[in-house]
Amino acid sequence: MPYSLFLFDYDGTLCDTRQAILHGFERTFEHYQVPQPAPETVYSMIGRGLVLGQMLHELRPELSAAELEEWVITYRRIYAREAEPLVTPFPGAYDLFAQLTARGVLIGVLSNKGAAVLEASLAQQGLLPFVALVIGDGTMPEKQLAKKPDPMVFHEVVLPRFPEVPTDRILMVGDTTADLQFARNSRIDSCWVTFGFGDDDQCRALHPTHTVSHLLEIPALRRIRA
Repeated sequence: MPYSLFLFDYDGTLCDTRQAILHGFERTFEHYQVPQPAPETVYSMIGRGLVLGQMLHELRPELSAAELEEWVITYRRIYAREAEPLVTPFPGAYDLFAQLTARGVLIGVLSNKGAAVLEASLAQQGLLPFVALVIGDGTMPEKQLAKKPDPMVFHEVVLPRFPEVPTDRILMVGDTTADLQFARNSRIDSCWVTFGFGDDDQCRALHPTHTVSHLLEIPALRRIRA
């Protein structure tokens, strides 16, 4: 049975944002005149599914809540101005969305990334016109949405937006344990993309429904559970 709604993570799933994220961290730490984190440390935290505020808190635990919020704002300003041009779509991203849309399949993008940067990046890569739902940090200012892997977004945003789609026809596609655990917590199928930020052993341990090594393998996926 084919899926009717695909939910995609962004960083490490649709686009290669390694250099962009690293640039954002390096320039933010340079701005505040403190030693820059090692690339391996940044990539490891992304692979664990941490969001920006959590990453900065882990790297600079001495920051107060107000200071941490200032750092987040600074990072996002630098990222939008300088790092976005470093983002590149993974091979097949545009063709994947075009194929799914031509079949009448719905597409959502769910990311812990800042909402403004997320939408701008999707537009820059030519992907936004295919997307029926975009959810990022700050998408709904009137409601504080919990980050993946919490299933709050699924129950309070996705299901009300697509009431006609049965949950067994929804597939979450992502590269980290946060994405796969989000699918498990939401009781929907999952697809792990092996080329992103996620730790191989940890992702495989969550037993994703599907595993792919290229985006263009995704249109052929079918529900396999009874």
